[in-house]
Amino acid sequence: MLIDAAYLTTRDDGRVEWFMDSLARELESLGASRPETRLVVVDSRLWYVDERERRERFREASRGRFGDFVHVPPKPSVWQGPTRLTTFDLFCAASARNTALCHARGSHVVFADDLSVLMPGWASGHLHAAIGGYVLCGYTNKNKEVVVEDGQVVSMKLFPPGQDHRLRGVPRDGAVRCAGSWLHGGTFSVPLEAALAVNGQDEACDTIGGEDYDFGIRLERARYPVYFNRTCGTVESEEAHHTEPHTTCLRIDKKLPPDVARNVPGDGASSTLLYHRLVHSTSSWTQGRQPVLRELRERVLAGDPFPVPTEPTRHWVDGQPLSKIKPTHDGYDDAERSGVRDW
Repeated sequence: MLIDAAYLTTRDDGRVEWFMDSLARELESLGASRPETRLVVVDSRLWYVDERERRERFREASRGRFGDFVHVPPKPSVWQGPTRLTTFDLFCAASARNTALCHARGSHVVFADDLSVLMPGWASGHLHAAIGGYVLCGYTNKNKEVVVEDGQVVSMKLFPPGQDHRLRGVPRDGAVRCAGSWLHGGTFSVPLEAALAVNGQDEACDTIGGEDYDFGIRLERARYPVYFNRTCGTVESEEAHHTEPHTTCLRIDKKLPPDVARNVPGDGASSTLLYHRLVHSTSSWTQGRQPVLRELRERVLAGDPFPVPTEPTRHWVDGQPLSKIKPTHDGYDDAERSGVRDW
């Protein structure tokens, strides 16, 4: 069995050594049942730093422990990176995870975010999911003063607001069936075929968030079983989330025009509209205007580059030109708006 472990980072120091050392330790714990594992790193810092030096640092951290090792930037986007039409980088987790899916070659893909160390049981939980062909949600706890040695947490200070609330809803160890909406946070895994069947994560959520539970709901709607495992998770550094604002992509949740907001229950934000459309749909396919991921993956695996998008040029909520979106923009009081558009 071949499994892809996908690690996403947007930071100069994403604690990649934590992840790689703990991944190696977790794989070793599987003994004879250890699967062949590829490491896929999707790294937006490749756009802005010395690429050769960055790649060498990650290669040294891997120390040849993971067989095939792929280190790539996220696919081109109008929201982020050299091809962006905005003046600053916006949050694009769906696009980054879809990049990893395009590079995946195994039957199962396991995701982890930067600033994380894998806790004991992580690998066995995801291996069980890979063998069983189901979607698995793991927990993510954010704590302070995390000290890691050789891939193991040796000390940390509990940060109550950062504890994963899902742990309180699962009374026993092992995989427990759960709702698709439980898929959120820093670590989860999915059969590759399931991800392709629903067209990956919805890039309509890029710049906002919510792509994780959106993905889980659509997977469940497509009749893929979703489980949660309380012994399968990660710990992240809470302080490190706030130390690199220049490399942490910003989010913008625009206000809806009044004529739209009055028909959408909630706080009148674009994230609310996306959720409203999601739960009132019966489709498991993505809502956003994005490529068919299966076709995009075939192109990438054949050695062709990702296509460079040139649209949209305006935000789908209010028609504001992307070039005029500013970090301080409140999402609505701009002179140029033309109503909610399709995306």
